[in-house]
Amino acid sequence: METCKPTSTPTTMGIKLTKDDSMKSVNPTLSKSMVGSLMYLTTTHLDIMYAVSLISRFMENPKATHFQVAKRILRYIQGTIAYGISYIEIDVFKLIRYIDSDWVGCSDDHKSTSRYMFHLGSGAISWASKN
Repeated sequence: METCKPTSTPTTMGIKLTKDDSMKSVNPTLSKSMVGSLMYLTTTHLDIMYAVSLISRFMENPKATHFQVAKRILRYIQGTIAYGISYIEIDVFKLIRYIDSDWVGCSDDHKSTSRYMFHLGSGAISWASKN
């Protein structure tokens, strides 16, 4: 993936993944390793949090479709490798929050996803994505 063509977004808009995908199964060990590595990257790349939490739902029985989404996230990382969170000293601290919800976003179990992120000063101090 080092020489892959970068993409501008971690997932396609409106993507809906299901556990009953008709695509063939992929190596679960490789898939779990890739998702684990992507989860580690979310500490400095908050922009991939939603996409990583989306594919992590299917680690039990990963399909080729789920693996393709993981590879797209890697392509996005390739294009944004220089991005990240930086904490710099500033004089004025302002608390900013971002909140979003996806009501009944999962077509398998009809669970909702909600996410939030808080900035204080120059960088994020708290974030979460919950199903």
